Amino acid sequence: MSDEPKSDGLVPDPLRELFENHSPVNPNANFSAPLPPVGQQFSSRREARDAADASRRPAGRAGSKAPKSRKPKLSRRDAAAVRRLAATPVIAPAQTPPKQKKQNPIKVFFVLLVIAGFVGGVALPAAASGNALSNATGVQTAFKNAQSVKVNASIKTSKISRDSVGATSESELKIERLNASLLAGAPGPRQPGDDYPWRTAGYGLSPLNYYYRQCVDFVAWRLNRDAGVISAPWKWTWTTLTPWGGDASQWKEAWIKHKWTVSRTPIVGAVAWFVGNHVAYVHAVNGANVTIEEYNGESSRAYAIRTVPTSSVGDFLYPPP
Repeated sequence: MSDEPKSDGLVPDPLRELFENHSPVNPNANFSAPLPPVGQQFSSRREARDAADASRRPAGRAGSKAPKSRKPKLSRRDAAAVRRLAATPVIAPAQTPPKQKKQNPIKVFFVLLVIAGFVGGVALPAAASGNALSNATGVQTAFKNAQSVKVNASIKTSKISRDSVGATSESELKIERLNASLLAGAPGPRQPGDDYPWRTAGYGLSPLNYYYRQCVDFVAWRLNRDAGVISAPWKWTWTTLTPWGGDASQWKEAWIKHKWTVSRTPIVGAVAWFVGNHVAYVHAVNGANVTIEEYNGESSRAYAIRTVPTSSVGDFLYPPP
């Protein structure tokens, strides 16, 4: 196509013809209807995306429910406001205070009366003492009367008596053993006399393992002396004489267990066994009476010699072999 001008001298415009043929000014113009759009038109990208998703879904059965519409998406500001409202603590309703009970006027009056009486009882002695303090003579008299105590002259304080406890030294034991040796002489029963070697001992156990100055220790010493033993090693002690019990009441049972002689007939050198928990040494036999030597019998923890009826003795324990 040449760009030469036409007869009117104007340059031909290729679009002019197009607009003139479609212009409403020229109703006789021959033009075709506008072409329909190629595809469905949407107002936004979201509608187009939703339509595309719906077209990809398989067709549902007849009468099926339409797909639910999506919930509108909140902006960040609205979502933060919703979270703040959800985190707001619930304020509990204010509790009404309990109603106070009305006080009984009679009880209130009674309590006040008791308190007034108590205060008066405390204050009156103080006031009285204050009046007494104002007078020096009265104060001295009241103080003297309050502090004076009269004691009956008939009341006497009791004296406490205690037995003296002593220990025998080694030197004293040697002297006692020497005296016993001189007094003992030959073995066998002999004349009466306090030849017990621990006459001044205390309250402990003697070398014979009986208590000092008791009846059993004295008789055990005499049985040793009659056997010719006046010093250690001793022949008759608690272990060899009465191992089942050291009390005098247990001596007869020990003789029976040893199978030693127990008789109702007294002999010199035998043990006089009394039912009342006592033993003595038979010194002599005089018809229906016997003369005995003992410790802690008639005299407390001391030597004594006396004559008693034979019938008063429970049994006679002959010297062990």
